[in-house]
Amino acid sequence: MKYVTLKRFKRNGIDGHFNIPYGTAVENRDGVLYHGEKRICVARSAAAHEYFARDDDGRGLERGELSHAIIERLEPKKFRTREERNEFWEKTVWADETAKKYRKPEHQSYWLWNDDFYNAPIEDLKKIAVSVGVEKGR
Repeated sequence: MKYVTLKRFKRNGIDGHFNIPYGTAVENRDGVLYHGEKRICVARSAAAHEYFARDDDGRGLERGELSHAIIERLEPKKFRTREERNEFWEKTVWADETAKKYRKPEHQSYWLWNDDFYNAPIEDLKKIAVSVGVEKGR
């Protein structure tokens, strides 16, 4: 499966140090991302979610931009108070049927995005983006 680099990956990976520029294609083989024959990281890892996006449909850069914009919009620092944040989350994310598909179910009292969120169809990401107020779903 194809993936694309969302931002320069200049750090250590499984097989050593990498300096992979934005937009570079990488490959998922058996759950591990590869640059050429070198293993970068596990495809379900935090590093993979931050730096790479699934691109088998040619929309990886858009997928990565949307998922990161959604996460950024929901950061605690975007709200004046905890109450304001909780109210916003209740009205948007917790109530959104599309978003609920991408929540880790084992965490009942707080929200963590599951791996499927980072690989979601563009249409789902756009719905969530609109719901949380990311510039009209881009």
